[in-house]
Amino acid sequence: MTEVPDFVLFLGRFHPLVVHLPIGFLFFAFLLEWFGKHPDRKALKSAVPFALFLGFITALIACVLGYMLSLSGDYEVSMLDSHFYFGVVTTVIVLLAWLIRVDKLKLTVLNTAKSNISLLTLIVVLLSITGHYGGNLTHGSDYLTKYLPFTQKEQKTLPKIAKVEDAVIFDYLAQPIIEEKCISCHNSNKKKGGLSFQDSLSIFKGGKNGKVVVAGNAMESEMIKRVLLDPKHDDFMPPEGKTPLTEDEIFILKYWIDNAHANFSSKVSAVKTSDSMKHIASVFLGFEKMGHNKEVTLPKVSPVETHVLEELMAEGFNFRELVFNSNVYEVVLPNYNMDKGTKDLTLKLQKLANLKSNILWLYIEDNQLTDAHLEIINTFNNLEKLVVNRNQITDKGLKLLENHSNLLSLNIYNNNITDNCLESLMHMHKLQKVYAWQTAITEESLNKYQQEANFPEVILASY
Repeated sequence: MTEVPDFVLFLGRFHPLVVHLPIGFLFFAFLLEWFGKHPDRKALKSAVPFALFLGFITALIACVLGYMLSLSGDYEVSMLDSHFYFGVVTTVIVLLAWLIRVDKLKLTVLNTAKSNISLLTLIVVLLSITGHYGGNLTHGSDYLTKYLPFTQKEQKTLPKIAKVEDAVIFDYLAQPIIEEKCISCHNSNKKKGGLSFQDSLSIFKGGKNGKVVVAGNAMESEMIKRVLLDPKHDDFMPPEGKTPLTEDEIFILKYWIDNAHANFSSKVSAVKTSDSMKHIASVFLGFEKMGHNKEVTLPKVSPVETHVLEELMAEGFNFRELVFNSNVYEVVLPNYNMDKGTKDLTLKLQKLANLKSNILWLYIEDNQLTDAHLEIINTFNNLEKLVVNRNQITDKGLKLLENHSNLLSLNIYNNNITDNCLESLMHMHKLQKVYAWQTAITEESLNKYQQEANFPEVILASY
């Protein structure tokens, strides 16, 4: 198959923008014709040919761009064909309607007032059908009817289970995550990247980039690789504008792939399952409540001046205010900003420290972060969530965080961490959860510390 040039696909992505123009012009032409039937408003009809002409030109452009977009191969063929051919037929009929109205095409049977309104009505009907198929392509075939009142809604209900061990891992744990976070872009009608999560066969078939699931090896599975990328990376999933997976959701998917070998019928009781995994599954299924505070009180801090934010954004930081007018932020430093090494990172963090009281969540992943950098981060007094995966942190670095008064969640997977850090974690009195996959922390040592009342929940790679 010939590879489609990127520029063609780039132009094709303007189709959703352009396609609304002919809809507006052609509905406007219909309204002009309809209201122009009254003798006092007859002058309105004089604008119909111009509206039809604009509708034809923009519809033609939309068809061309739509064809370019279809070459991506991301859409189900039969529904795509219906949308495309209805669009072409609509465009041809609009052209005929315009030629008739400007007397370029002489068809006596269609040169009456009733014929004019009938032809425009047909155009509106065709527009609606074409748009309906387009909506199905984008949002799924049940998009229009999903919330239709007074109809019996077909729901897939799973049998109730008495305990977490009875849960089929895929049906009860993995599938709800996939349906919420993945299925809108990867279904039988819309296959972004040629991938569908609609059923087991589609999942194992994979997409353009090969297998999305490698049974028994989560870290080689494209599904897991994509959700663990930097959020600003082009291949990060789900894409910008969609809600990312939580750490627990990623952990569940890894557990299904690694421990259940991506089997669609295995139960929790049938595979090796750690206490941490059982706790996450119990919370997910509603058997246990999360151990977080019921009420979240944001710290009261001074506003940040716009020029300060702009200067830090120029350094590569991304900011998101967590609550409107709260002045507290989630801060992300993408790893592609770090070509100059650890010295460059030190300078960036020193500048970021000017906002230390305003930072609630901080993400610095795969950025050559060292223990010395944690000394700076420890001054961020209101920090509650710290994500520093895939860096160069050691036990000495975590010891620097022992006296941090507000840290609740710590994500340190794939760092040089050993059992020696467990003592430091015990001194972080507010810490509730630690994600420590791919570290040297052992289950045996962890079990000794987990007997302590205030010791945080530590999630290891052993599910």
